[in-house]
Amino acid sequence: MHIVFFTHLFPVRGRTTGGAANYVANIARIMAEHGHLVEIITESEFEETFYWNNIIVHKIKATRGFQDTGKQMSVVKKLLKNICRSYWYNKEAARIHKEKKIDIIQSVNSYGLALLRKRNIPYLVRLSDYPALWSGANRPEFDFNQCIASRRFDEEIQFIALKRADALVVPSVLVQQLIYDRIGKKPQLVESPVLIEEEEYTDFKESFESDPYFLTYSELNYRKEIHIVAKIVDKLLTQYPDMKYIVCGRDRLILYGNKYILVSELFQLSVTQHADRFIFMGEISNRKRMFSIIKHAKLCILPTRVDNLPNTCLEAMAFGKIVVSSTSHYKTSVEQLLIDGYNGFLSDVDNEESLYQKIVYAMQLLDADKELLQNRAMERVKELTPEKVYVKMMAIYEKTIENFKQSKQ
Repeated sequence: MHIVFFTHLFPVRGRTTGGAANYVANIARIMAEHGHLVEIITESEFEETFYWNNIIVHKIKATRGFQDTGKQMSVVKKLLKNICRSYWYNKEAARIHKEKKIDIIQSVNSYGLALLRKRNIPYLVRLSDYPALWSGANRPEFDFNQCIASRRFDEEIQFIALKRADALVVPSVLVQQLIYDRIGKKPQLVESPVLIEEEEYTDFKESFESDPYFLTYSELNYRKEIHIVAKIVDKLLTQYPDMKYIVCGRDRLILYGNKYILVSELFQLSVTQHADRFIFMGEISNRKRMFSIIKHAKLCILPTRVDNLPNTCLEAMAFGKIVVSSTSHYKTSVEQLLIDGYNGFLSDVDNEESLYQKIVYAMQLLDADKELLQNRAMERVKELTPEKVYVKMMAIYEKTIENFKQSKQ
């Protein structure tokens, strides 16, 4: 089968760039390893075609004329950017299709890419977020119901694009239901594959590894409750004088009061008593190094306001780590992976005392109980082996292609 992936972000040469990007890398490698011809179209400031793990990667200038200036983009400009993006991705796919017939296109996250889709190629979208909810959760104040009720024009265009797809896939029950409620089209549920190569278990020697440490690694923003994490670091390091606290993730600007500051500055303002035992490492782009840091962590603290089966949680569980994350009345989607007290712990969203108490409880577990939780976490992740996900995705591809052919008769 000839499969082409669309993705606006793609990790190459051992780098990590986030959950959706890593999903593309994992699923593309799985398909290529099973003998399928796999090509990836992604965007860049320059054009380039190269091979990566037996996969052909095409970098294109998909947003030419819409360079990121750091300023907030108007709704109209966002719309035009998404239309431009759709045009260039689909133009490149048409070029490839002319040379060798494409059996199916899988777009990872939409960004309206299906708006100008080619009607002669089956088209599937795998969603990694719900636009209004994700953008709302990245603001200091978060209201789930208000985000769901949002009807911004630039977001509506993305939902119109989803309706034009032949099939939809999501990894979480939460996003599956939200999309169904919004457009009346129910996506198929396929949880993300966990693909960690044996060579990626290699240890990196870090200067802080001589001491036990708490670890938070993720996108560093309000959606990942980084403001709550910042509030509990000093309290935890006071409670556990032999521990350090490590934060990994790309330093970015967040709104703090009436101005924007870097996340690293937020921690400087918040961690005042034990700054000598707090380490802000920034983005760890080398997968092997990041996995080594996860493997040696005492506890992984990965709260979230809302998510779509977070890769950070999956990776930590794969290494047998005890994870403390979040839950709420609306469900954050982490509940799909973690059962509180069974294979991890779930605190209340945006509640620093709840998060602190769950961490303290996890730290007090007897060794036998810790081992039991760790084994259960690893067992849950075993359900997401590449082979199992491959079988599910191939069934969806084949059914989508079959339905597409029938619709053309």
